Formats: sequence, C-alpha cells, structure tokens
Amino acid sequence: DFENHIGEMQAELEYVMKHIPTPQFDKVVPGQGPLNRDKKWTVFQFRVYNRDLEFNHKLCPVTSALVKKYTDISYAMFSILHGPKYIPPHKGLYSGVLRVHIPLKVPNECSNTAPSQSSSPPPSSVGECYIRVKNETRIWEEGKALVLDDSLEHEVYLNVKAQRVVLFLDIRRPLPILEDLCNRLFLWYSRYIGVVGFVVEEAKRYTMAATEIDQNR
Repeated sequence: DFENHIGEMQAELEYVMKHIPTPQFDKVVPGQGPLNRDKKWTVFQFRVYNRDLEFNHKLCPVTSALVKKYTDISYAMFSILHGPKYIPPHKGLYSGVLRVHIPLKVPNECSNTAPSQSSSPPPSSVGECYIRVKNETRIWEEGKALVLDDSLEHEVYLNVKAQRVVLFLDIRRPLPILEDLCNRLFLWYSRYIGVVGFVVEEAKRYTMAATEIDQNR
C-alpha cells in the first residue's frame, strides 16, 4: 500500500524538509545520543509508541492516512540521515516489532553493492550506502520496502555527502496466539509510558516553531 503512494509521500517529505526544522533524533527521544554524536540524524514523527502526533499528521495527509490505516504500526516517522553519516552497531530494546523502511530519498551516489560484513572503523570507499543486520547487508532502493529485525545488531553507513530519507515504521511482529496477546497489550499500553509525553511535547515544540506553515494542508 505504501509503495503505491511513493510520489505523494515524497512531495510531503519535501514540504516538511523545506518548512519544518526537523529535530535531531536524540533531542526528541532520550537515550539516542550514542547513535547521533555527529548530529546528522533528524526526524519528523507521526506516531510514537501508538500515540499519534496530530500536529505533524495534518501537514502530510497522504502519509498520515496510510499510517492511520494500520493499527499494527506502533511507530512512524521520516528518518533523515545527512551524509556522511554512520550509525554504530546497536540493538533495539524490544523484540515485539519488525522495522520497515520505505525509502523516499536515496542519493544517486550510493553504490549498488554493500560490504559483506561489518567493518570497524566503518569503510571509507566512496559510494557505500547500506544497512547491516547481523551478518547480512542491504542497500536502499527508492520505493522498495525493506524489512528488518531491529532486535538484532545492526548499523547504518552513508558515505556520501547527501541525504537519505526513509519512512521508518515499527510494525507488530506476528506471533503465536498467547504471545501475540501479550504483545498487543504491551504495545497498546506503551502510549502511557512517561517518556512518550516528553517525546510528543518536544516534537510539537519544533513543529510549532516552524514558519510559513501552510494552514490549508
């Protein structure tokens, strides 16, 4: 469904990037500092742990409608990397979701190949643009969804001076009946975790500070 609306979502992304001062990821989500020491990862959030950010939804009606159509999406945002950017190896905190990337903007300079394994320090050959999950690496292709297990070790490398943007989604993982019930309850309740309120208020502060917002959107 998302792949059928790439052009419209790209247009909404361009509007956001032109008019909204998208915040650094670690400024709106506590604890993400180690992944963004170089301050080259900004975000525009639509849904945070099952709580919708209506002030952002209204600026992107097509993307908003798609996100709201699926209740199994617990987290949704435009994830914007400003290359060159390296996100070091890390693991997600919760295994009850699968991560989906819908690539909306991929630099032309990105190569068509990815390294076979992690390198430390990260590789220096120009043009490498990839995500590694455990022992597998993948590249992004505009309009083609990429599904990964966030609970496994993963890293991201963008070795070009350009932006890479994906619609970043966390989707409830399919599980056996009992585990699925517990997972659903946890994800539903997550909207009431205290830190979520902080995330929402910080994101709102950045959006409301923006100028030249088209009130008709």
